[in-house]
Order: sequence, then C-alpha cells, then structure tokens
Amino acid sequence: MSKRGPLSKIEKFYIENNYELDVDQLSSDLDRAKSVVRAYAERVQKNKKNTEDTKSKTEPTHLASQIPSSKGSTVMTENGSTMSDDFRKKSQFLGRRSECTTSIRG
Repeated sequence: MSKRGPLSKIEKFYIENNYELDVDQLSSDLDRAKSVVRAYAERVQKNKKNTEDTKSKTEPTHLASQIPSSKGSTVMTENGSTMSDDFRKKSQFLGRRSECTTSIRG
C-alpha cells in the first residue's frame, strides 16, 4: 500500500533531482501513487522550462554586467558609469546623519 498525504520535502527533492527517470521507477522508490509523482514531476519540468526561458530573456542589471572586461582590460560603459555614480550618492552618508551629530560642551 502506498503512502498517503502530501509529499515531504525529501520526496520533493528526490523527484526534482530525478524527474527524468520513469514515473514507475520514481513511484516505486518513494512508495507513492503514480498520479501524485507524475503531477509533481510535470510541475517541476514546467517550472524548469519557465526559468530557463526567463533567464535567456532578461538581462542582468547589476554593475558588474555593465563593465565588460576581456584580456585584462576593463572598459566602463556610460550605463555602468551612471549606475556607479548613483550608488555612490546613495551610500555616501549611510551611517551618518547630520541631525544626530552632537558636539561636546566644555
């Protein structure tokens, strides 16, 4: 008799890392119903496909991607320069505030 109830984290992890195996093999390894294993394996395949599609469509926006480097030389693009200037302005007085500064009285 197969287990009942929701899949545990360990069972989900096993399916996520072995979803290319046959559903019969996965269900016998986990002692679960084939329909439950098949449904979760299909969901994993769908999620992996969606994440691969979005990774190829989106461009990274962090500063390192805006400074291309090759063969030991680094070239700053206009966009990278603007991003570093904006970051410098925001982080300049991160820990200091003028209204909190006090002076020692004699």
